[in-house]
Amino acid sequence: MPLRDFLVPEEQVKYICRRDIEYANKKYDLFITNKRIVLYRESGIFNKSEDVVCEKIERLQGLEYKEKGGLLNLAKISINGGIKLDIKGPSKEVRNMFKILECLINSK
Repeated sequence: MPLRDFLVPEEQVKYICRRDIEYANKKYDLFITNKRIVLYRESGIFNKSEDVVCEKIERLQGLEYKEKGGLLNLAKISINGGIKLDIKGPSKEVRNMFKILECLINSK
């Protein structure tokens, strides 16, 4: 399903994660808009089902970023808001998410 199907009026995409990230031990696509964080997952071959997790930027209260070295060079961002999101992925992608979210939180 196209991203535009999930956007609300006056919502603008600020960041699209280029690699799958992990949330709740499942792989998701991640989008950050000026209003929300959107995690999207599609599963199934014949009977496709969608899983969408959203959190409003205005509800975010804090961010925490941790990076692990090694072969995989992974990072984790913990996002505290209405729900707690622990997102893991490649350090470059997660670092970019952190920077974008920090800017959006500071501008609200």
